[in-house]
Amino acid sequence: DASGWTMIGERSVDGKVDTDQIEISQKLGKFTKIVFVVLDSDLEMISTDVLFVSGKKFSPEFKQVFREDTRTRVLDLPVVAGKPEILRRISFKYKNLAGGGKARVQVWGRN
Repeated sequence: DASGWTMIGERSVDGKVDTDQIEISQKLGKFTKIVFVVLDSDLEMISTDVLFVSGKKFSPEFKQVFREDTRTRVLDLPVVAGKPEILRRISFKYKNLAGGGKARVQVWGRN
């Protein structure tokens, strides 16, 4: 969009405690920052892992309870020799909150 953010992917999630992942098209390019957005229900994000095409993994330390239509802080991705790497997959462990329904989790990236 006009602010420079690109939607990387989206998953509909439903479960008490579960793990899900978003596969990322290499055509989207390289990103230096990501944010998670949760829509349609409340959700607790327990952990996340970012896997790069190079095989490296980044696991930012954050745990957050999302109310419907909220997002994380901006997460800075590691760079190698001053250059961002290509993303392959983002995995996340979550749990739905009591009374919650099916949530949509979006991941947005910025170059």
